[in-house]
Amino acid sequence: MSKMKVKRYSFNFIPFITIVDEMDLPVDPYVSCYINGHLSGKSTNTKLRYANELLFVLRFFQGCGVDLTARFASGELIGTKEYIDFYDGCCLDMVSISKGPRNDFFNVTDKLLRNLLVANQRGVAKVSSETLQGRIRRFRHYAEWLFGQFHDVGVRDNELNARYKKLVSKVKLDKEGLCRNRSHSVENAGSVIPDDVFSRLLNMIKPSSPDNPFKASKLRNYLIVSLLARTGMRRGALAKLKISDAQMWGTYDQISVYRSGNDLTDPRTDKPNQKTKAHLATISPVLMKHIQHYVESVRLVFPKAHLHEFIFVSENDSKGTMGEPLSLKSINSIFRKLSSALGFYLHPHMLRHKWNEIFDEEGNRQGINSARLEDLRKYAMGWSQNSTMNQKYNEKQLAMKTRELLEAHQKKMDQR
Repeated sequence: MSKMKVKRYSFNFIPFITIVDEMDLPVDPYVSCYINGHLSGKSTNTKLRYANELLFVLRFFQGCGVDLTARFASGELIGTKEYIDFYDGCCLDMVSISKGPRNDFFNVTDKLLRNLLVANQRGVAKVSSETLQGRIRRFRHYAEWLFGQFHDVGVRDNELNARYKKLVSKVKLDKEGLCRNRSHSVENAGSVIPDDVFSRLLNMIKPSSPDNPFKASKLRNYLIVSLLARTGMRRGALAKLKISDAQMWGTYDQISVYRSGNDLTDPRTDKPNQKTKAHLATISPVLMKHIQHYVESVRLVFPKAHLHEFIFVSENDSKGTMGEPLSLKSINSIFRKLSSALGFYLHPHMLRHKWNEIFDEEGNRQGINSARLEDLRKYAMGWSQNSTMNQKYNEKQLAMKTRELLEAHQKKMDQR
């Protein structure tokens, strides 16, 4: 198995992702063009996920002695047996694939028993449905793109076109079958963050709190948690906030949240971004003035912070990053420390879910029409009017309301 790996690098502040060999050289120019050209509109994290899926595809076929680029260039493509073997391989984790089947099983004389042992070996090594779908989908997308690089639509012969359509149709059917038959876990109908834990978090993160787990950067971390909790914005949107995005004048209560694509002023390799549409987030004037104090009194002392406009900066110089824009990993690290102090697992995105719970409660308290409430939610979350993302939060609320009604019903039944 080749020592191929996914490599991330930056050139002129533009992030790139490619797949390289043991010498750190790109394994195939077509692979690099696919990731950084065809997928250029995707976010860095999405491209990274797709690159890892493609890495699996390339490793598998290389292990079978198949050069995908040469196969599609020549028109030989991938045969049915080869695709079936690939599908079987997609079901297994990387460790199982690299080890191959256990040879000692084949010393068992009883054929039925031997088959059962091998089947069990494969069963315990299976990956999740999402991983399986991702691998198959990436093979199809890459195969479609690669085929198009060598064979123009108008000049394909009928036999080649028929074999290509047969391959793509088979992959699509398998993918659709997985979507129909995948297992669904039943989520807990309770709050994503219990109210008592949420209250402890908001008190703990205050810079003056004796329970604050941070020795330094207390104001910055307080602002990060407060903004996520009060606006429901994503971690990436928060990390890319600039001073000019915060309305530190007039009403002192608006923050612009928007996509900025490949921001050349951002030196981070893993550039954060806003996934959804542009909108204005509203916060309290008190919180905005805390942000202004941080910018004018704390952030100001770091020389590197003068080179960019991003609000939140690294205050630790262990890697020479003091004053540079705060990384997504650093935000995750803040939440790991909070999780340890709370004794409750906490991730930035959970505050987005909690925001939606509080939004529902306040909307119901004010008697806002449900349809109107959903329109307001879509704007606040940056979702388009056609988005169905709100259904995810609605289902959670329905589950919680159903639970309340069933508990009341049970109490009445118990009294009879």
